[in-house]
Amino acid sequence: MRIDGIEKKDEKNVTITFENGERLYLAYDVFLKNGLKKNDEFSESRFSFLVEENQLFHLKQKAFRYLGRRLHSSYELKLKLKRKGYKQELIEQVIEELINGNYVNDYEFASLFADENIGNKLWGRKKLEAELFKKGIDRNIISQIINEKFSTGSELDQALELGRKKIKSLLSRGIDNEKLKIRLVSFLLTKGYDYEISRRTAEILLEE
Repeated sequence: MRIDGIEKKDEKNVTITFENGERLYLAYDVFLKNGLKKNDEFSESRFSFLVEENQLFHLKQKAFRYLGRRLHSSYELKLKLKRKGYKQELIEQVIEELINGNYVNDYEFASLFADENIGNKLWGRKKLEAELFKKGIDRNIISQIINEKFSTGSELDQALELGRKKIKSLLSRGIDNEKLKIRLVSFLLTKGYDYEISRRTAEILLEE
């Protein structure tokens, strides 16, 4: 088939009309990249190629919009793009390109995610491990991040800071020391601290 006409649909897209009446809608960038012009002869395979290239272009633009709002793990990005109805093989291709271009970096995402949640929410290592796993981060990266973010003694200091905030509300309820200890330990366990650190923190705070 042959291109019968080319018309700008809007600022970002063009409409290509073929002699048989069939139409192809392309992003302007894809149109320019392929150097299409009137009277070009088209095979079915070339037509299919341009349809897929156009899908890849829009998929990549959608991914960049997500990344413009905040960093995403590769797994998060795949899920969001899949919900938009894009084909899995095209998603994988785009994610690979973004990783190669360092637009998506699971280590950098995990490091920033850890800093934010350790600093702002005082999460313990178990909570951080679980949340990074939910984000689809590789276990080797999780292990590396945990080792970097939790130096010797730092987790206890964080638990004490978090426990001091919690104990104020518990003391105002007139709870006895034994129940206070149980409540504190339970609270710290939910924030990702192991039993030993949770118990030790509660004992130190009760002594204070």
